[in-house]
Amino acid sequence: MAAVKLALLAIILTLSSALVQAQTPSASRAVVHFECGTRILRVIHGRDARATSQTARIPASQIERVDILAKQALVRPSAGISIAVARNGKIVFARGYGFANLEHAVPVTPDTVFHIASISKNILAAIVLRLAGEGKIRIDDDVTKYVLEAPTHRRRVTVRQLLNHTSGIYSFTSLPDAERNERLDLTHVQVLGLIKDHPFDFEPGASWRYDNSAFYLAGMIVERVTKQEYGRYVRELFKSLGMNSASLCDARMVVPRLASGYEVEGGAFVNASFISWKLPFAAGAVCATAEDLLKWQSALDSGRVLNASSLELMRTPTKLNDHRSDGTLIDYGLGTRIGSLDGHRVFGQTGCGGGFNAVLETFPDDHLTIGVLMNSRSEARPSLALGESIARMMLALPERKTLRDLPVPKEELAALSGTYDSDEGRVENFAGPEDQNAKLHYRLPGTKIEGVMLRQAPNIYAVNENTEVHFLLRSGHPTWAVVYTGGLMMDAKLRVK
Repeated sequence: MAAVKLALLAIILTLSSALVQAQTPSASRAVVHFECGTRILRVIHGRDARATSQTARIPASQIERVDILAKQALVRPSAGISIAVARNGKIVFARGYGFANLEHAVPVTPDTVFHIASISKNILAAIVLRLAGEGKIRIDDDVTKYVLEAPTHRRRVTVRQLLNHTSGIYSFTSLPDAERNERLDLTHVQVLGLIKDHPFDFEPGASWRYDNSAFYLAGMIVERVTKQEYGRYVRELFKSLGMNSASLCDARMVVPRLASGYEVEGGAFVNASFISWKLPFAAGAVCATAEDLLKWQSALDSGRVLNASSLELMRTPTKLNDHRSDGTLIDYGLGTRIGSLDGHRVFGQTGCGGGFNAVLETFPDDHLTIGVLMNSRSEARPSLALGESIARMMLALPERKTLRDLPVPKEELAALSGTYDSDEGRVENFAGPEDQNAKLHYRLPGTKIEGVMLRQAPNIYAVNENTEVHFLLRSGHPTWAVVYTGGLMMDAKLRVK
């Protein structure tokens, strides 16, 4: 019997390796590989989905389509995927695909727990507003009222500015040794020590830059006003909402059904580099199932976490104090990304790190929420792309956005050319070498990555079917390049030259 089990495990791992090493598999080949894996899963596990009564609330054609989309995502590749969909606050679909752990051939099920990384920021922002509703915090108070030792360099930084990435505080993920720091069990004192001597990126409120240090401080504020460790506070909140899998987790904790994180190197899966999950803290260390994330969203929408005005505040674009008479608007609220998918409003948050990537997005006007969790590749694009495909199917939108290729006016081409910067790195935009009908090109300095952007409308360009760049102008001159993927605002790059 032991020999049979070992042989079966060898077959599974061989199939998994084949999926990864297929760099450009054909559609038919992808289906064959996955179907073989699915049959083996059924032998071992008996089922790879929730009971059929849970998925019968959406048409069988939609279930089949989600299955196809998940299989396609697996061969790109991904080790494992958990997908959950809710309509009108009720979960109507929950299913796992692939493996939670490759070494032991553990399949993903709806009960598999994943690191959700920066989706934790959405939870933290709501908690701060909840405490504000209880009169324990004022979001426009100076941060040092709650955390006296906060490294604000005698500037006035508000709690609100921590939650919308406008504080200007240097982010510890921008440090040269950021990866080494993520492996350490750092205390609050040690984390603040990492950034206390770094100058501000900008004056508070004047600009926007994704900032993990700011959300770390927000987590400390919650601890100070509740007089509890953040992990204990959120665990009690999660339990009250029926989110029984969710917790603030770190590498030393035993977390039942927790997936392993993987990266892809040379076409093969490898274990992700070790992270203690102490540094992400409240900004990125929550673990949960996809179903529990949908329960979180339902609780937000139904007023069980905070009131309607606070939820609206979370979803209101950030206005910068950048000397514009009307103030530049950035499509990021409080711990919430904002956007539109073919005219359908969408709010959400993404997360990636430690071999995990995830997206939680909700379409309030359509009463639709989608959660996608993956345990490979520390970048948001895979889960975002799958989430967008599922949303398009559920909303009866075209499978792919049809890109336009409008002529680029010379004046616009000249104006948009330049260098734009964010915590994700710099991008250089430049006019192409075409003699006629010149296009806007881009490149990432220091890499071989470059390409052409297609003009969709004045000052709006598509990088591909999933990603658009919206250039924001002031007095006719571009100041920001705001990146949207799958409809969600993912980055805002400031023009620096």
